[in-house]
Amino acid sequence: MQETSNKSKKPFNWKVLVGVLVAILIVLAIYVGALAAKQWDFKAGTLFFIKDIMLNNFLGINAILIGLLVFIGYLILGRGFSGIVIGTMKAIIGVLLLQIGSGALVGLAKPIFAAFQKFSGTSVIPLDTYSGQVSAGKFLDAVGNGFSSWVSYALIIGLFVNIILIALRKWTNVHSLMITGHVMFQQAAVVVPIVFLLMFSKDAGLIDDKEIVSLGAQLGTIIFSGLLLGTYWGVASSATIKGTDAVTQNAGFAVGHQQMFGVAIAYKIGKYFGKAEQSSENRKMPKGLKVFEDNIFTQAMLILLVFLILILIIQFAPGLDESVRFAGKDGLVTKEYNSWKVGGGSAFWVVQLILGSFQLVSAIIAIQTGVRMFVSELQQSFQGISDKLVPGALVAVDVAATYGFSPNSVTFGFISGTVAQFVGVAVVIGLSRIPGSFSIPIVIPLFITLFFNSGSIGVFANASGGYKATLAVPAIFGFLEIIIIALGLGMVNSFGLKSSGLVVSATLDKESIDYLTHGPFFTGFNGMFDWNFIFGLLMIIGGGHPIAAYIVFPLYLVGMLVLAQIIDTARQHKPTSLQKLFKIKPTLLEQPVAEEAATQNA
Repeated sequence: MQETSNKSKKPFNWKVLVGVLVAILIVLAIYVGALAAKQWDFKAGTLFFIKDIMLNNFLGINAILIGLLVFIGYLILGRGFSGIVIGTMKAIIGVLLLQIGSGALVGLAKPIFAAFQKFSGTSVIPLDTYSGQVSAGKFLDAVGNGFSSWVSYALIIGLFVNIILIALRKWTNVHSLMITGHVMFQQAAVVVPIVFLLMFSKDAGLIDDKEIVSLGAQLGTIIFSGLLLGTYWGVASSATIKGTDAVTQNAGFAVGHQQMFGVAIAYKIGKYFGKAEQSSENRKMPKGLKVFEDNIFTQAMLILLVFLILILIIQFAPGLDESVRFAGKDGLVTKEYNSWKVGGGSAFWVVQLILGSFQLVSAIIAIQTGVRMFVSELQQSFQGISDKLVPGALVAVDVAATYGFSPNSVTFGFISGTVAQFVGVAVVIGLSRIPGSFSIPIVIPLFITLFFNSGSIGVFANASGGYKATLAVPAIFGFLEIIIIALGLGMVNSFGLKSSGLVVSATLDKESIDYLTHGPFFTGFNGMFDWNFIFGLLMIIGGGHPIAAYIVFPLYLVGMLVLAQIIDTARQHKPTSLQKLFKIKPTLLEQPVAEEAATQNA
């Protein structure tokens, strides 16, 4: 027996130790060089090393930071030299591809939204996960050079918080690990700027006399955002386990996406709308709806429709200055919209409108491709480390993994939710016309939001309430979330941004001025249920004043931990104290043999 265990024991990995020692020596050599450059002045040399070398050239550049994380992760896992180098390079190139796509996306969308705001006096915010991620990054970099890297730091902290909650699952009732990296980045891009604006503003005394964001504000933003994210990832993904088991016939994974609380609630309430036996999968799909199964086609048509309406308003609305018009009297696109001259300078504006809309889709696809590249490497790196730290944890994967089990429900939920969300948009347009200091933006959901949000909710509603729930629940959720996020963004933009103490300097470039003036979600917001409805409510309550934010966000953090004690994760060996108190009967697993024997002996 002893011989067998010795054979199975892995030899010490000297490569990891050597790699770590070499990295430490390189950092020390750079530090000594920094001291020498400052004539051995310890204070000046240390500041130069931290700020000018490490932050401005390494840790503050997102592409290099992500590459370093992959490098360190693969080094710890003992990957070969070639595997480490290839993985690191792919991660860096993926981030750069994301930046190329985001530049094209912002370049096309921003002048249209700015022109529409001049016409209507109301901002337009598209609801799209990738647009939201790009917009938040642009805002943070406008606040300070390299501040967009806060998102990555918060994500790292959040990941380890998630791991700690699982390691303590006997007490926390958290059983699943979020590994959908692209989703995690998008969610961090919502939390970080909101926490910064509402909790670490000038009114809270965390911007110094020189109007520079203090170190305390930076660290506070990153750490608290990480705590919020990690707790949300652990608790919300665990809440999806029981519903996912029902959808997938116990496939053994959880959902790690943008609407985890949403699908958990949909599964819970679906039974009140119908019977699970009357499943959407037993109903014949109309042939006319098959076209919506092609993501690129549907996305292109929806974006073309949205920008067609906006550009027609800009072009033909009475009372607008000619400089704001999309095209001049010669039928050509004006210089204000040079980014829309996709077909060359001599093509008429109608052709440019169509090609520009399709280029927006191309930009989103480029962003998705770049994100998949670096997330794939990060995911392998982090999952390998987490397997060593918390063996036996359930993985929370992309919600699309459930679609194959219930394809009709995806389409029914998507169509139902889309109709309801655009009804909500019509209501928001009416609300935005109400005069006053509280300005409500017009939010417009785009394809990714509509499909993955309403489609996913439809799948889980169907699992407990059949086709009736598949149609009803996404519609109810869709309408409510549009109203709530419009109000939430209105609170943040009308009050939170004004009390932030951020100075819009005339020396900044035009793009930075636009983002500091209009807020972190000037050109997009996440747009999925958990962030529209639940986080939107937090923005409404906490958006008016830092004191309100200091109350509501910590309460949300504690509330999630309490909620974990109530939810039925279907992975428990015994009920929690709160489940006993509220007489909730969770689905229990059989105790492991060793634990059962120990219990009997006691």
